[in-house]
Amino acid sequence: MVRPGSVLVVRPATSRAIGAFWRNLGHTMVATHAMARGLDVDMADLSFDDVESGLSSDTKVAVFSLYIDDFSRGLEVAAQLKRARPDIVTFVGGPHVTMVGDDIPGMADSFDHVAIGDCLPEAMALIEDACFSRALPDRSTIRASSFDARMDHLMPDYSIWSRDRYFPLYPVEFSRGCRQRCPFCTDPVLRRGLAVNPVTKTLRTLENLVATDDVAYVRFVDSSLTSLGHELDTLLDAMIAANLPVSWSAYAYPHDITPYVAQRLAAAGCRAVFMGIETMAQGVRTGKHHTKRPNEIACSVRALQDQGIFVHGNFIIGLPGETAETVKQTLDGLDAVRFDSVGGGPFYLAPGSTFTQRPERFGIEVLDPYWMRRAHENFYHPVPYFRTSTLTQLEMANLTVDFRTQIQRSGLACWNLSDFVVLCWLSVGGDIATLKRLWVTPPADLARDRLAIVDVLRERNSGDSLTRQRARNFVSSVQTVAAAERVRSHSPNQSHERPMEPRSDH
Repeated sequence: MVRPGSVLVVRPATSRAIGAFWRNLGHTMVATHAMARGLDVDMADLSFDDVESGLSSDTKVAVFSLYIDDFSRGLEVAAQLKRARPDIVTFVGGPHVTMVGDDIPGMADSFDHVAIGDCLPEAMALIEDACFSRALPDRSTIRASSFDARMDHLMPDYSIWSRDRYFPLYPVEFSRGCRQRCPFCTDPVLRRGLAVNPVTKTLRTLENLVATDDVAYVRFVDSSLTSLGHELDTLLDAMIAANLPVSWSAYAYPHDITPYVAQRLAAAGCRAVFMGIETMAQGVRTGKHHTKRPNEIACSVRALQDQGIFVHGNFIIGLPGETAETVKQTLDGLDAVRFDSVGGGPFYLAPGSTFTQRPERFGIEVLDPYWMRRAHENFYHPVPYFRTSTLTQLEMANLTVDFRTQIQRSGLACWNLSDFVVLCWLSVGGDIATLKRLWVTPPADLARDRLAIVDVLRERNSGDSLTRQRARNFVSSVQTVAAAERVRSHSPNQSHERPMEPRSDH
Protein backbone atom coordinates (compact mmCIF):
# COMPACT_ATOMS: atom_id res chain seq x y z
CA MET A 1 0.00 0.00 0.00
CA VAL A 2 1.37 3.42 -0.96
CA ARG A 3 1.99 5.66 2.04
CA PRO A 4 0.83 9.21 1.32
CA GLY A 5 2.92 12.28 1.94
CA SER A 6 1.93 14.74 4.64
CA VAL A 7 0.20 18.12 4.55
CA LEU A 8 1.82 21.20 6.07
CA VAL A 9 -0.68 23.86 7.16
CA VAL A 10 1.17 27.19 7.10
CA ARG A 11 0.11 30.17 9.15
CA PRO A 12 2.19 33.31 8.49
CA ALA A 13 3.02 35.51 11.45
CA THR A 14 -0.01 37.64 12.28
CA SER A 15 -0.09 41.39 11.73
CA ARG A 16 -1.00 42.02 15.38
CA ALA A 17 0.73 40.25 18.22
CA ILE A 18 -2.47 39.26 20.02
CA GLY A 19 -3.60 37.33 16.93
CA ALA A 20 -0.70 34.91 17.38
CA PHE A 21 -2.52 33.30 20.32
CA TRP A 22 -5.79 32.56 18.49
CA ARG A 23 -6.71 29.30 16.79
CA ASN A 24 -7.77 30.32 13.29
CA LEU A 25 -10.84 28.49 11.98
CA GLY A 26 -9.69 28.37 8.34
CA HIS A 27 -6.50 26.53 9.25
CA THR A 28 -8.46 24.33 11.66
CA MET A 29 -10.87 23.18 8.96
CA VAL A 30 -8.09 22.51 6.41
CA ALA A 31 -6.47 20.20 8.97
CA THR A 32 -9.84 18.68 9.91
CA HIS A 33 -10.64 17.73 6.31
CA ALA A 34 -7.14 16.40 5.67
CA MET A 35 -7.16 14.24 8.80
CA ALA A 36 -10.63 12.96 7.91
CA ARG A 37 -9.08 11.63 4.68
CA GLY A 38 -6.41 9.81 6.66
CA LEU A 39 -3.61 12.26 5.80
CA ASP A 40 -0.88 13.26 8.23
CA VAL A 41 -0.98 16.97 9.05
CA ASP A 42 1.73 19.20 10.48
CA MET A 43 1.39 22.82 11.55
CA ALA A 44 3.83 25.67 10.94
CA ASP A 45 2.69 28.71 12.91
CA LEU A 46 5.28 31.32 12.02
CA SER A 47 4.45 33.42 15.06
CA PHE A 48 6.39 30.75 16.95
CA ASP A 49 8.37 28.68 14.44
CA ASP A 50 10.36 28.86 11.24
CA VAL A 51 8.65 27.25 8.29
CA GLU A 52 11.53 24.79 7.94
CA SER A 53 10.74 23.36 11.37
CA GLY A 54 7.43 22.08 10.08
CA LEU A 55 8.90 20.42 7.03
CA SER A 56 9.80 16.76 6.86
CA SER A 57 10.94 14.47 4.12
CA ASP A 58 7.30 13.32 3.86
CA THR A 59 5.87 16.80 3.25
CA LYS A 60 4.17 16.80 -0.14
CA VAL A 61 1.70 19.69 0.21
CA ALA A 62 1.71 23.12 1.85
CA VAL A 63 -1.65 24.86 2.38
CA PHE A 64 -2.21 28.57 3.11
CA SER A 65 -5.47 30.26 4.17
CA LEU A 66 -4.87 34.00 3.91
CA TYR A 67 -6.50 37.26 4.92
CA ILE A 68 -5.60 40.71 3.64
CA ASP A 69 -3.29 41.39 6.59
CA ASP A 70 -1.17 38.25 6.17
CA PHE A 71 -1.30 37.90 2.38
CA SER A 72 2.08 39.62 1.85
CA ARG A 73 3.68 37.33 4.40
CA GLY A 74 2.04 34.34 2.76
CA LEU A 75 3.58 35.27 -0.59
CA GLU A 76 7.02 35.50 1.00
CA VAL A 77 6.72 32.18 2.81
CA ALA A 78 5.42 30.35 -0.28
CA ALA A 79 8.37 31.65 -2.30
CA GLN A 80 10.75 30.55 0.47
CA LEU A 81 9.19 27.07 0.49
CA LYS A 82 9.47 26.73 -3.27
CA ARG A 83 13.15 27.68 -3.18
CA ALA A 84 13.87 25.16 -0.44
CA ARG A 85 11.62 22.37 -1.75
CA PRO A 86 10.50 22.81 -5.38
CA ASP A 87 8.74 19.45 -5.17
CA ILE A 88 6.17 20.66 -2.63
CA VAL A 89 2.74 21.44 -4.12
CA THR A 90 1.30 24.69 -2.74
CA PHE A 91 -2.39 25.55 -2.29
CA VAL A 92 -3.84 28.90 -1.24
CA GLY A 93 -7.36 29.95 -0.26
CA GLY A 94 -9.03 32.20 2.24
CA PRO A 95 -11.02 35.44 2.28
CA HIS A 96 -8.52 37.69 0.50
CA VAL A 97 -7.88 35.12 -2.21
CA THR A 98 -11.62 34.90 -2.85
CA MET A 99 -12.01 38.69 -2.94
CA VAL A 100 -9.19 39.21 -5.45
CA GLY A 101 -10.20 36.07 -7.36
CA ASP A 102 -8.79 35.50 -10.82
CA ASP A 103 -6.01 38.07 -10.32
CA ILE A 104 -4.28 35.82 -7.75
CA PRO A 105 -2.39 33.55 -10.18
CA GLY A 106 -0.70 36.59 -11.77
CA MET A 107 0.21 37.99 -8.35
CA ALA A 108 1.52 34.86 -6.70
CA ASP A 109 3.41 32.40 -8.92
CA SER A 110 4.59 30.46 -5.84
CA PHE A 111 1.09 29.10 -5.39
CA ASP A 112 0.33 26.15 -7.66
CA HIS A 113 -3.39 25.90 -6.94
CA VAL A 114 -5.76 28.74 -6.00
CA ALA A 115 -9.02 27.98 -4.16
CA ILE A 116 -11.78 30.58 -4.54
CA GLY A 117 -14.90 30.56 -2.38
CA ASP A 118 -16.20 27.87 -0.02
CA CYS A 119 -14.54 25.07 -1.95
CA LEU A 120 -12.61 23.16 0.70
CA PRO A 121 -14.12 19.75 -0.23
CA GLU A 122 -13.18 20.29 -3.89
CA ALA A 123 -9.67 21.45 -2.93
CA MET A 124 -9.17 18.46 -0.62
CA ALA A 125 -9.60 16.04 -3.53
CA LEU A 126 -6.58 17.65 -5.24
CA ILE A 127 -4.63 17.85 -1.98
CA GLU A 128 -5.14 14.12 -1.49
CA ASP A 129 -4.01 13.45 -5.07
CA ALA A 130 -0.86 15.49 -4.45
CA CYS A 131 -0.13 13.57 -1.24
CA PHE A 132 -0.33 10.30 -3.18
CA SER A 133 1.79 11.74 -6.03
CA ARG A 134 -1.04 11.37 -8.49
CA ALA A 135 -0.96 13.39 -11.68
CA LEU A 136 -2.07 16.99 -11.22
CA PRO A 137 -2.10 20.02 -13.50
CA ASP A 138 0.84 22.32 -12.83
CA ARG A 139 -1.59 25.17 -12.11
CA SER A 140 -5.30 25.31 -11.42
CA THR A 141 -8.05 27.48 -10.01
CA ILE A 142 -10.47 25.56 -7.81
CA ARG A 143 -14.04 26.76 -7.35
CA ALA A 144 -17.08 25.51 -5.52
CA SER A 145 -20.02 24.32 -7.60
CA SER A 146 -21.73 27.61 -6.68
CA PHE A 147 -21.03 30.69 -4.60
CA ASP A 148 -23.96 29.95 -2.31
CA ALA A 149 -22.98 29.82 1.35
CA ARG A 150 -22.50 26.30 2.67
CA MET A 151 -21.34 24.92 5.99
CA ASP A 152 -18.60 22.36 6.55
CA HIS A 153 -20.08 18.92 7.06
CA LEU A 154 -17.30 18.07 9.53
CA MET A 155 -17.03 19.28 13.11
CA PRO A 156 -13.78 21.18 13.73
CA ASP A 157 -10.85 19.18 15.08
CA TYR A 158 -8.62 21.63 16.97
CA SER A 159 -5.90 19.09 17.76
CA ILE A 160 -3.32 20.63 15.39
CA TRP A 161 -3.01 23.59 17.76
CA SER A 162 -0.54 23.09 20.60
CA ARG A 163 -2.23 23.53 23.99
CA ASP A 164 0.60 25.55 25.54
CA ARG A 165 0.88 28.37 22.97
CA TYR A 166 -2.66 29.62 22.61
CA PHE A 167 -5.37 30.97 24.85
CA PRO A 168 -7.94 28.24 25.59
CA LEU A 169 -10.36 30.06 23.33
CA TYR A 170 -11.87 28.44 20.24
CA PRO A 171 -13.57 29.69 17.06
CA VAL A 172 -16.96 28.14 16.40
CA GLU A 173 -19.10 28.83 13.34
CA PHE A 174 -22.88 28.47 13.52
CA SER A 175 -23.67 30.26 10.25
CA ARG A 176 -22.05 31.63 7.09
CA GLY A 177 -23.19 34.67 5.22
CA CYS A 178 -25.03 37.70 6.55
CA ARG A 179 -28.56 39.08 6.33
CA GLN A 180 -27.14 42.61 6.47
CA ARG A 181 -25.91 44.18 3.20
CA CYS A 182 -23.41 46.79 4.38
CA PRO A 183 -21.87 48.45 1.28
CA PHE A 184 -18.34 48.51 2.73
CA CYS A 185 -18.37 44.80 3.64
CA THR A 186 -16.78 41.93 1.73
CA ASP A 187 -19.18 39.26 3.00
CA PRO A 188 -21.46 39.46 -0.08
CA VAL A 189 -18.51 38.69 -2.40
CA LEU A 190 -17.25 35.81 -0.27
CA ARG A 191 -20.54 33.94 -0.62
CA ARG A 192 -24.20 34.37 -1.53
CA GLY A 193 -27.05 33.90 0.90
CA LEU A 194 -26.95 32.30 4.32
CA ALA A 195 -26.21 28.79 5.56
CA VAL A 196 -26.72 27.58 9.13
CA ASN A 197 -25.32 24.54 10.93
CA PRO A 198 -27.70 22.10 12.60
CA VAL A 199 -28.05 23.06 16.26
CA THR A 200 -27.20 19.48 17.30
CA LYS A 201 -23.87 19.71 15.47
CA THR A 202 -22.95 23.04 17.08
CA LEU A 203 -23.94 21.71 20.49
CA ARG A 204 -21.73 18.63 19.98
CA THR A 205 -18.82 20.94 19.14
CA LEU A 206 -19.37 22.80 22.42
CA GLU A 207 -19.72 19.54 24.34
CA ASN A 208 -16.42 18.29 22.89
CA LEU A 209 -14.67 21.49 24.01
CA VAL A 210 -16.09 21.16 27.53
CA ALA A 211 -14.96 17.52 27.64
CA THR A 212 -11.43 18.67 26.79
CA ASP A 213 -11.15 21.82 28.92
CA ASP A 214 -13.93 21.43 31.56
CA VAL A 215 -14.88 25.07 30.93
CA ALA A 216 -15.02 26.24 27.30
CA TYR A 217 -14.38 29.73 25.93
CA VAL A 218 -15.76 30.29 22.46
CA ARG A 219 -15.88 33.09 19.95
CA PHE A 220 -18.67 32.63 17.43
CA VAL A 221 -17.20 33.88 14.16
CA ASP A 222 -20.53 34.33 12.37
CA SER A 223 -20.88 37.64 10.51
CA SER A 224 -23.80 38.45 12.81
CA LEU A 225 -25.08 35.81 15.18
CA THR A 226 -27.85 38.02 16.55
CA SER A 227 -29.47 38.52 13.13
CA LEU A 228 -30.28 34.83 12.66
CA GLY A 229 -33.83 35.07 14.05
CA HIS A 230 -35.43 31.66 14.52
CA GLU A 231 -32.11 29.83 14.08
CA LEU A 232 -30.59 31.84 16.95
CA ASP A 233 -33.65 31.18 19.14
CA THR A 234 -33.24 27.45 18.56
CA LEU A 235 -29.53 27.55 19.39
CA LEU A 236 -30.09 29.58 22.57
CA ASP A 237 -32.85 27.18 23.67
CA ALA A 238 -30.45 24.25 23.26
CA MET A 239 -27.55 25.98 25.03
CA ILE A 240 -29.71 27.08 27.95
CA ALA A 241 -31.20 23.59 28.31
CA ALA A 242 -27.77 21.93 28.14
CA ASN A 243 -26.42 24.35 30.78
CA LEU A 244 -22.86 23.80 29.56
CA PRO A 245 -20.00 25.72 31.22
CA VAL A 246 -19.37 27.75 28.06
CA SER A 247 -18.52 31.47 27.99
CA TRP A 248 -18.69 33.09 24.57
CA SER A 249 -18.83 36.25 22.49
CA ALA A 250 -20.22 37.09 19.07
CA TYR A 251 -20.90 39.87 16.57
CA ALA A 252 -24.18 41.69 17.22
CA TYR A 253 -26.40 44.37 15.70
CA PRO A 254 -28.20 46.92 17.91
CA HIS A 255 -31.61 46.47 16.25
CA ASP A 256 -31.55 42.75 17.12
CA ILE A 257 -31.22 43.34 20.87
CA THR A 258 -34.18 43.66 23.22
CA PRO A 259 -34.10 43.16 26.99
CA TYR A 260 -35.58 39.69 26.44
CA VAL A 261 -32.92 38.75 23.85
CA ALA A 262 -30.16 40.11 26.11
CA GLN A 263 -31.45 38.00 29.00
CA ARG A 264 -31.44 34.87 26.82
CA LEU A 265 -27.94 35.59 25.49
CA ALA A 266 -26.64 35.88 29.05
CA ALA A 267 -28.47 32.72 30.16
CA ALA A 268 -26.76 30.85 27.30
CA GLY A 269 -23.29 32.00 28.45
CA CYS A 270 -22.68 35.17 26.41
CA ARG A 271 -20.11 37.35 28.15
CA ALA A 272 -19.25 39.92 25.47
CA VAL A 273 -20.39 41.21 22.08
CA PHE A 274 -18.78 43.14 19.24
CA MET A 275 -21.10 45.72 17.66
CA GLY A 276 -20.16 47.23 14.32
CA ILE A 277 -21.70 50.68 14.76
CA GLU A 278 -19.46 52.51 12.21
CA THR A 279 -20.98 55.97 12.86
CA MET A 280 -23.61 57.76 14.95
CA ALA A 281 -23.96 60.67 12.54
CA GLN A 282 -26.59 61.35 9.92
CA GLY A 283 -25.54 61.48 6.27
CA VAL A 284 -22.71 58.92 6.47
CA ARG A 285 -23.23 55.88 4.22
CA THR A 286 -23.21 52.68 6.26
CA GLY A 287 -26.28 50.77 5.10
CA LYS A 288 -27.22 50.14 8.74
CA HIS A 289 -30.60 50.69 10.39
CA HIS A 290 -29.39 52.28 13.60
CA THR A 291 -27.91 55.40 11.96
CA LYS A 292 -31.53 56.50 11.47
CA ARG A 293 -32.53 55.46 15.01
CA PRO A 294 -29.59 56.44 17.26
CA ASN A 295 -31.56 55.84 20.48
CA GLU A 296 -31.74 52.18 19.48
CA ILE A 297 -28.00 51.84 20.11
CA ALA A 298 -28.22 53.16 23.68
CA CYS A 299 -31.20 50.91 24.48
CA SER A 300 -29.50 47.78 23.17
CA VAL A 301 -26.21 48.49 24.96
CA ARG A 302 -28.05 49.15 28.22
CA ALA A 303 -30.04 45.91 27.86
CA LEU A 304 -26.85 43.89 27.37
CA GLN A 305 -24.94 45.58 30.18
CA ASP A 306 -27.90 45.02 32.55
CA GLN A 307 -27.26 41.30 31.97
CA GLY A 308 -23.54 41.63 32.69
CA ILE A 309 -22.53 41.42 29.01
CA PHE A 310 -19.50 43.48 27.95
CA VAL A 311 -20.17 45.61 24.85
CA HIS A 312 -17.52 46.76 22.37
CA GLY A 313 -18.58 49.33 19.77
CA ASN A 314 -16.54 49.55 16.58
CA PHE A 315 -16.40 52.57 14.25
CA ILE A 316 -15.16 53.33 10.75
CA ILE A 317 -13.85 56.86 10.23
CA GLY A 318 -14.12 58.20 6.68
CA LEU A 319 -17.07 56.40 5.09
CA PRO A 320 -18.70 58.32 2.24
CA GLY A 321 -20.30 61.45 3.65
CA GLU A 322 -17.92 61.64 6.64
CA THR A 323 -16.52 65.03 7.67
CA ALA A 324 -14.89 66.43 10.79
CA GLU A 325 -18.39 67.50 11.87
CA THR A 326 -19.88 64.00 11.52
CA VAL A 327 -17.02 62.58 13.62
CA LYS A 328 -17.91 65.13 16.29
CA GLN A 329 -21.55 64.04 16.08
CA THR A 330 -20.44 60.45 16.72
CA LEU A 331 -18.40 61.52 19.72
CA ASP A 332 -21.33 63.52 21.06
CA GLY A 333 -23.60 60.50 20.62
CA LEU A 334 -21.21 58.23 22.48
CA ASP A 335 -21.70 60.23 25.65
CA ALA A 336 -25.23 58.85 25.99
CA VAL A 337 -24.40 55.25 25.07
CA ARG A 338 -21.50 54.40 27.40
CA PHE A 339 -19.98 51.42 25.64
CA ASP A 340 -17.53 49.40 27.74
CA SER A 341 -15.06 49.70 24.88
CA VAL A 342 -14.77 51.67 21.66
CA GLY A 343 -12.42 50.97 18.77
CA GLY A 344 -12.11 51.84 15.14
CA GLY A 345 -9.98 52.66 12.17
CA PRO A 346 -10.00 54.56 8.90
CA PHE A 347 -12.21 53.49 6.02
CA TYR A 348 -10.52 51.61 3.19
CA LEU A 349 -11.92 50.08 0.04
CA ALA A 350 -12.25 46.31 0.06
CA PRO A 351 -12.22 44.26 -3.14
CA GLY A 352 -15.69 43.09 -4.12
CA SER A 353 -17.69 45.36 -1.80
CA THR A 354 -20.66 47.37 -3.03
CA PHE A 355 -18.59 50.53 -2.70
CA THR A 356 -15.99 48.98 -5.00
CA GLN A 357 -18.46 47.76 -7.57
CA ARG A 358 -20.21 51.15 -7.91
CA PRO A 359 -17.82 53.77 -6.51
CA GLU A 360 -19.22 56.72 -8.46
CA ARG A 361 -22.68 56.13 -6.96
CA PHE A 362 -21.25 56.79 -3.50
CA GLY A 363 -18.98 59.69 -4.39
CA ILE A 364 -15.81 57.57 -4.33
CA GLU A 365 -13.02 58.38 -6.75
CA VAL A 366 -10.57 55.55 -7.45
CA LEU A 367 -7.09 56.99 -8.02
CA ASP A 368 -5.26 53.74 -8.82
CA PRO A 369 -7.06 51.44 -11.31
CA TYR A 370 -4.87 48.51 -10.20
CA TRP A 371 -5.38 49.02 -6.48
CA MET A 372 -7.06 45.63 -5.94
CA ARG A 373 -3.86 43.81 -6.85
CA ARG A 374 -2.04 45.91 -4.25
CA ALA A 375 -4.70 45.96 -1.53
CA HIS A 376 -2.58 43.75 0.73
CA GLU A 377 0.33 46.19 0.41
CA ASN A 378 -1.86 49.21 1.10
CA PHE A 379 -3.04 47.49 4.28
CA TYR A 380 0.40 48.13 5.80
CA HIS A 381 1.70 51.17 3.94
CA PRO A 382 -1.28 53.10 2.58
CA VAL A 383 -0.50 54.86 -0.67
CA PRO A 384 -3.50 57.00 -1.65
CA TYR A 385 -5.60 54.92 -4.03
CA PHE A 386 -9.03 56.49 -3.51
CA ARG A 387 -10.84 59.42 -1.95
CA THR A 388 -14.44 60.27 -1.17
CA SER A 389 -16.19 63.48 -2.13
CA THR A 390 -15.51 64.82 1.39
CA LEU A 391 -12.18 63.31 2.53
CA THR A 392 -8.78 62.13 1.33
CA GLN A 393 -7.22 59.02 2.88
CA LEU A 394 -4.77 61.19 4.82
CA GLU A 395 -7.67 63.17 6.27
CA MET A 396 -9.40 59.91 7.23
CA ALA A 397 -6.25 58.77 9.04
CA ASN A 398 -5.89 62.08 10.87
CA LEU A 399 -9.55 62.06 11.93
CA THR A 400 -9.11 58.52 13.23
CA VAL A 401 -6.23 59.67 15.45
CA ASP A 402 -8.37 62.55 16.70
CA PHE A 403 -11.25 60.17 17.39
CA ARG A 404 -9.06 57.85 19.43
CA THR A 405 -7.52 60.75 21.36
CA GLN A 406 -10.94 62.11 22.28
CA ILE A 407 -12.13 58.71 23.50
CA GLN A 408 -9.08 58.24 25.68
CA ARG A 409 -9.09 61.77 27.10
CA SER A 410 -12.79 61.86 27.84
CA GLY A 411 -13.09 58.52 29.60
CA LEU A 412 -16.10 57.61 27.46
CA ALA A 413 -14.91 54.00 27.20
CA CYS A 414 -11.81 51.82 27.16
CA TRP A 415 -10.07 52.18 23.82
CA ASN A 416 -10.09 49.02 21.70
CA LEU A 417 -10.67 46.51 24.49
CA SER A 418 -12.49 44.13 22.16
CA ASP A 419 -14.64 41.11 22.97
CA PHE A 420 -11.76 38.91 21.77
CA VAL A 421 -9.32 40.30 24.35
CA VAL A 422 -11.97 40.04 27.07
CA LEU A 423 -12.44 36.33 26.32
CA CYS A 424 -8.68 35.73 26.22
CA TRP A 425 -8.40 37.28 29.69
CA LEU A 426 -11.40 35.35 31.07
CA SER A 427 -10.04 32.10 29.65
CA VAL A 428 -6.96 32.26 31.89
CA GLY A 429 -8.90 33.10 35.04
CA GLY A 430 -9.08 36.89 34.88
CA ASP A 431 -12.14 39.05 35.50
CA ILE A 432 -13.44 41.92 33.41
CA ALA A 433 -13.30 44.61 36.11
CA THR A 434 -9.61 43.96 36.68
CA LEU A 435 -8.87 44.01 32.96
CA LYS A 436 -10.65 47.35 32.56
CA ARG A 437 -8.65 48.77 35.45
CA LEU A 438 -5.36 47.68 33.87
CA TRP A 439 -6.51 49.01 30.50
CA VAL A 440 -6.98 52.58 31.71
CA THR A 441 -3.96 52.68 34.02
CA PRO A 442 -1.30 55.05 32.60
CA PRO A 443 1.68 53.06 31.26
CA ALA A 444 4.03 54.79 33.69
CA ASP A 445 1.99 53.36 36.59
CA LEU A 446 2.12 49.76 35.39
CA ALA A 447 4.78 47.30 36.53
CA ARG A 448 7.01 46.15 33.70
CA ASP A 449 5.40 42.70 33.39
CA ARG A 450 1.91 44.24 33.37
CA LEU A 451 2.90 46.80 30.74
CA ALA A 452 4.43 44.13 28.49
CA ILE A 453 1.21 42.12 28.63
CA VAL A 454 -1.15 45.06 28.16
CA ASP A 455 0.87 46.30 25.19
CA VAL A 456 0.29 43.00 23.39
CA LEU A 457 -3.39 42.86 24.35
CA ARG A 458 -3.82 46.46 23.17
CA GLU A 459 -2.23 45.53 19.83
CA ARG A 460 0.52 48.10 20.31
CA ASN A 461 3.00 45.45 19.19
CA SER A 462 2.93 43.86 15.76
CA GLY A 463 3.45 40.14 15.36
CA ASP A 464 6.97 40.84 14.14
CA SER A 465 7.96 42.70 17.31
CA LEU A 466 7.02 39.85 19.65
CA THR A 467 9.99 37.50 19.84
CA ARG A 468 9.34 33.77 19.52
CA GLN A 469 10.58 33.13 23.03
CA ARG A 470 8.24 35.78 24.46
CA ALA A 471 5.42 34.40 22.33
CA ARG A 472 5.95 30.90 23.72
CA ASN A 473 5.75 32.21 27.30
CA PHE A 474 3.06 34.84 26.80
CA VAL A 475 -0.11 32.91 27.67
CA SER A 476 1.37 31.51 30.88
CA SER A 477 2.54 35.02 31.81
CA VAL A 478 -0.97 36.40 31.30
CA GLN A 479 -2.39 33.60 33.43
CA THR A 480 0.03 34.42 36.25
CA VAL A 481 -0.73 38.14 36.12
CA ALA A 482 -4.50 37.60 35.83
CA ALA A 483 -4.46 35.47 38.98
CA ALA A 484 -2.35 37.99 40.89
CA GLU A 485 -4.48 40.93 39.78
CA ARG A 486 -7.67 39.15 40.69
CA VAL A 487 -6.40 38.56 44.22
CA ARG A 488 -5.30 42.20 44.41
CA SER A 489 -8.63 43.53 43.17
CA HIS A 490 -10.47 41.57 45.87
CA SER A 491 -8.13 42.72 48.63
CA PRO A 492 -9.89 44.88 51.27
CA ASN A 493 -7.26 47.57 50.66
CA GLN A 494 -7.89 47.83 46.92
CA SER A 495 -10.83 49.13 44.95
CA HIS A 496 -12.33 46.71 42.46
CA GLU A 497 -11.85 48.99 39.50
CA ARG A 498 -9.80 52.10 38.96
CA PRO A 499 -12.08 54.92 37.77
CA MET A 500 -11.54 56.22 34.28
CA GLU A 501 -10.02 59.63 33.73
CA PRO A 502 -12.44 62.54 34.20
CA ARG A 503 -14.38 63.40 31.10
CA SER A 504 -13.72 66.60 29.23
CA ASP A 505 -15.63 68.39 26.54
CA HIS A 506 -15.21 67.07 22.98
